[in-house]
Amino acid sequence: MTTTPDPAVSTADMTPDPEWAQRYRMRLRATLEELVKQPGPVPLADVQALAEARVPLNDYDRSVTKTGAVRAWNNLSWLLTTSFEHAGWLHATQDGGFRAAKEGAGALAAHPDAQSLYEAANLAYRQWDALRKAPLTAARVDFGAEVVHDGTGFVHAHLATEPVLAAWRSGDSALVPGTEAWGAAAATALRDYLAGEPTPDGPMSGLALDTARVLAAEAWVLLVAPISDIVGYTKRSRVRNPLIPMTVPPPGLPLEMSAHLEQGFVHAGQALIATPRVMLSSVANLLVRWHEQPAEARAAVWDDPWAFRDLATTTPGVDPRVAALLCVVVHPSSFTTVLRPNDREAIVAALGGDAETLIGDTEKDLKTITLRLQAEAGEAAVRYDQAPLLQAWSDDGAQRAWLVRGEVDQQNRVPTWVRQGIVSITVGKLTQLPKEPTQKSLGDLVDEHYGDLQVVKREAKKRDVLSFILGMRRGDLVATVDGGALRLGWLLDEPARLQSIGGMTLLTRGVTWYTDVAPGVKALPGSIRTRVRFKGEDVLDLTDLAGPLEELTGNEDELTQPGDDELDDLLASSVPEPEETEEEPATVEAAVLTCDEKELAAQLHHADASWVEELLISLNERRQVVLEGPPGTGKTFTVQALLEACGLTEAQSALVQFHPTYSYEDFVEGFRPVATSDAGGASLTVTPGPLKRIADEARNAPGKPFVLVIDEINRANIAKVFGELYFLLEYRGAEVELLYSAGERFALPENLFIIGTMNTADRSIALLDAAMRRRFVFLSMGSEEPALARMLHRWCEATGRPTGLADLRDRLNAEMAKRGLDPALAFGPSYFMRDGVEAPAALDRLWRRELRPMVVEHHYGKHMQVDAWYPFPGWARELVLDNPVAPGVDEAGAAPQ
Repeated sequence: MTTTPDPAVSTADMTPDPEWAQRYRMRLRATLEELVKQPGPVPLADVQALAEARVPLNDYDRSVTKTGAVRAWNNLSWLLTTSFEHAGWLHATQDGGFRAAKEGAGALAAHPDAQSLYEAANLAYRQWDALRKAPLTAARVDFGAEVVHDGTGFVHAHLATEPVLAAWRSGDSALVPGTEAWGAAAATALRDYLAGEPTPDGPMSGLALDTARVLAAEAWVLLVAPISDIVGYTKRSRVRNPLIPMTVPPPGLPLEMSAHLEQGFVHAGQALIATPRVMLSSVANLLVRWHEQPAEARAAVWDDPWAFRDLATTTPGVDPRVAALLCVVVHPSSFTTVLRPNDREAIVAALGGDAETLIGDTEKDLKTITLRLQAEAGEAAVRYDQAPLLQAWSDDGAQRAWLVRGEVDQQNRVPTWVRQGIVSITVGKLTQLPKEPTQKSLGDLVDEHYGDLQVVKREAKKRDVLSFILGMRRGDLVATVDGGALRLGWLLDEPARLQSIGGMTLLTRGVTWYTDVAPGVKALPGSIRTRVRFKGEDVLDLTDLAGPLEELTGNEDELTQPGDDELDDLLASSVPEPEETEEEPATVEAAVLTCDEKELAAQLHHADASWVEELLISLNERRQVVLEGPPGTGKTFTVQALLEACGLTEAQSALVQFHPTYSYEDFVEGFRPVATSDAGGASLTVTPGPLKRIADEARNAPGKPFVLVIDEINRANIAKVFGELYFLLEYRGAEVELLYSAGERFALPENLFIIGTMNTADRSIALLDAAMRRRFVFLSMGSEEPALARMLHRWCEATGRPTGLADLRDRLNAEMAKRGLDPALAFGPSYFMRDGVEAPAALDRLWRRELRPMVVEHHYGKHMQVDAWYPFPGWARELVLDNPVAPGVDEAGAAPQ
């Protein structure tokens, strides 16, 4: 098996092989033929071996692409996971392997040669791609009697779930007709499996009954199809995973159902999405309870929405959010997309209006309110999770505050905002605003112009636009980050305008900014600092922090407004052509770290700039570097000096320190308690860690370098902390599924640099394993490095201190080496690079409290001989360091013999 390129032919610039297309199509067909023969999923390496055995690789096949991937395997994996998988012929596993579907065997029979099979797969992919992007329109309903869910996302979700709901009613299966997937036996088997598996994996290892696996897959269709904050890939992965380990060839995911999963209309939130067991077990528990009902009661829930509601909400083991989700899927004309019971109660309390029309049933009252609001909106659908209705029921009349991102599109807009008295967000695809901006008109506008975006990104853009135009109102407090400072201002009583500023299409609002109030982000209280850094969406509601933010504003004498001429210039700006948008940016040059190497080397007291040059070359070539060395070599100090020399702002860097209890949940993402709207309440939600936050920031500004510093990188269990990101450290262009974010696809952007520091002397921790060393460039900071040798001597000369300090450190390290200690245990120069260290009392403390205890530890069992071997006071006298230090003491406090 050949899975790595031959160095002799590893080039992306080889002359094209005229037989390449024919050969890879033959290999593609041969791979599917081999997968059909296998009784289960096949790992990627074995897939490659089977393919190569059938269609051997030549030099061109073994050559590597510009991304560093082997040409043949890159091509094979791409075609299998796109055209073949979306045609419904196979499933990709979570670890990169494959399992043939029964439809794959049918495709081989229907298309007997490699070319026709390839063409059929391509045709299927084009149909799938067109359908998932299709702008579908919902059938007209009675706005006066039915809750309306318009938009293409609702129609796609309805079409995806319709065959599954029909299977539920009949006890059959949407994926394997004639199979009792929705029968009582499969429901009980799935319920019992989930009850005994508190943390089931994606493929649900251990679930024996195939019909229960089909049920799990179809239940996932009901659960994920409506959700707009899960990307299509992840939805399909959740549906496929239970099918892959079946004992018989599993069904493929039908092309139409797969395409419809791309969209959605319910904003579920990560707290629910990240709990797949809760979601799936809720359906299993409800289905078992449904089968326990008399036939007439089972039939009634399909005709009576309130009967279905009562069954779902009273069944033990059904999460109330899942119950609400299923209600809106089964009976969309009676239920809204608000999933949390507390939120529905808050909406009724805030927007109930005439209490005489309410009956005390939250869901029925919410429908009554929704019908009234639909009529007031001109027979349009309403969304309670978007502005302005979101603020109408969630703010409770409090002072509102907003965070608007100003450091976007690879530039800092905040100085322009302050000078011109505005705040803005980028909307490059919009050419004009509706005459009467409403939730519906603006939502339709975003859907129309951003229809090519994934539903998650499109919904995020919609929330930004709605919040900026309808949510933000006169007198609201506006905050933004300007470099390392926080800027604050008050929103003026002016409507949002679509304008061209600096060649970009922007939505703007007038703001009165504080010019002299700009507290440093680092100095902010923790509750504020963590919210204003590493943001996600461009407009974030910070109303819960309005009070603390207002306290930072000081007095209104420092407010500034734009001059009349500046306002005239803004109002006269014309909107650019649609192609001048942030969605079609000019080519961005690769981000690099640069600085004046000689100046930094001099600042660090190096002999020359060679070590700094090697560090920058390694970072720009490999993106991942570890600085290793004994204690006191200034590893962390050097990194901080490098970041400052390269001109990185605080927002472009982050520092974390690993320790033995540090985990994946701390570093990448994990559950954290978050306060809920009900007093004293809290819920667990997925919170990004420092790696994911800075990766998101870097991805939004591809032309800027971002640096994550990992101090003491070898003090944690590296395999547990990095998890699946081990792979991304080696393959920056690839994506993996994250553990908690509903299988979200995640990649490390090319402009994110990672610098670790590693203490080579700490014997309480293990050195990094070979896999980690392969992924990082390791640079030594020991004295054996030519540029770093005699660093302490140069520091002493530069600061006017006696060079005897450097000689004293050299003698100490030389004696340690003579006594057989590892060079990694040598003391670095920073122990002696302190103000006042040359004073006798300071030298005394340095030896007794810091250096000697470590030397004693290194000579464990021979501590009584340490002072004889290391006569530190005598060396100090010889080196003319006046007033030598007193003799040391051993651990018991007695003078050495």
